[in-house]
Amino acid sequence: MTKRTLMDSFSIRVAKAQKKRQSSRFLRLLGGRGLATILLGGALSIGGVTEAIDGVHFLVEKDLDGVHVLRQKGDHEKVVAKLNDGFAANSIFKLSQVLPDSLVSRERSMFDSAWMPVERTPVSAVKRDAFHEEMARINHAIRRQFFETAMPFGDLIHEKAVKYDVDPALVAAVIEQESKFREKARSQVGARGLMQLMPRTGRWMGARDLYDPEQNIDAGVKYIKYLQTRFNGNVKQTIAAYNAGEGNVKRYGGVPPFRETQTYVKKVMSNYEKRNAELKKYAGGAAADTPDGTLTLR
Repeated sequence: MTKRTLMDSFSIRVAKAQKKRQSSRFLRLLGGRGLATILLGGALSIGGVTEAIDGVHFLVEKDLDGVHVLRQKGDHEKVVAKLNDGFAANSIFKLSQVLPDSLVSRERSMFDSAWMPVERTPVSAVKRDAFHEEMARINHAIRRQFFETAMPFGDLIHEKAVKYDVDPALVAAVIEQESKFREKARSQVGARGLMQLMPRTGRWMGARDLYDPEQNIDAGVKYIKYLQTRFNGNVKQTIAAYNAGEGNVKRYGGVPPFRETQTYVKKVMSNYEKRNAELKKYAGGAAADTPDGTLTLR
C-alpha cells in the first residue's frame, strides 16, 4: 500500500468519525420529542399534506410489537407506517397524545394494564346476611339456567360474561347479530367464529383458534369489556366500536355516520332488549312456581 493510499484511507476514517460526532450532537440537540415530530410528520405526510385536512384521520396503534400508523378515510384505512424500534415507536405514540383528536386517535395494546378489569373483591368474600346470600345465589342460578336453555352456547356465554363482568344478554345480542350462533362463520373480510373476531384482535385477546367456541367467546367478551372501559360503559358506543373500531367512535364522538354501523347498533340493541325481556319473563316464571312467589329453581 502506497503512502498516498494510506493518507486517503486515514482521511476517510477521520471524515466518518467527524460525521458520526456531528450526527450524535444533532440528535442530542434535537431531543426525543423533536425526533418523534420528524418521524410522525413523515408518516402523516404519506399521501400528501392536503389529504390530512380533507376528510382523512390517522389512528396511531401501540401494541406489543410496536406502533402502527393507519390513515383512515371514510370506510377505508391503510397502514402508512410501522415502527418496531422501541424508542421511535414510544416517541411517536407519546407525540400523538398531544395532537388534536380531530386529526389523530390513539389505541393502546389490549394487554395494557390501563384497560384491564380492576380486581374486585369476590361477592362471596363480602360479608352479608344469610337471606341476601341466598337471594344472590338463586338469582345467579336462574340467570345461568336461562342462558343454558334459551340459546346455543349459552353456558359459555354466561360463564365468560361473569368472568369479565359483562352483561351476558349483551354478549348474546352481539353473537346473534354477528354469526347467528354459527361457530364456523367467516365474513368476506376474514372475521371468524361466533363473535366474528379478526385474527389480530383474537390474538390480542389470547385466542389462537377462533373457530373454537370457548376461545372465541372468551376473546370476544374480553374485547367487549375493553371497549366498555374505553367508553365509560356507554352501551351504544361500545357496540358501535365493536363494529366500526374504537378510533371511528372517538373521531365522531359517538356512533359514526356509517349506514352499516348505525344499522348494526340498532339490531344489536333490539336483540339486547329482547334477551332482557325473555330473562325477566323466565325469572318471573321461576318465582311463580311456589305459592308464596319465592324465587326458586324449576
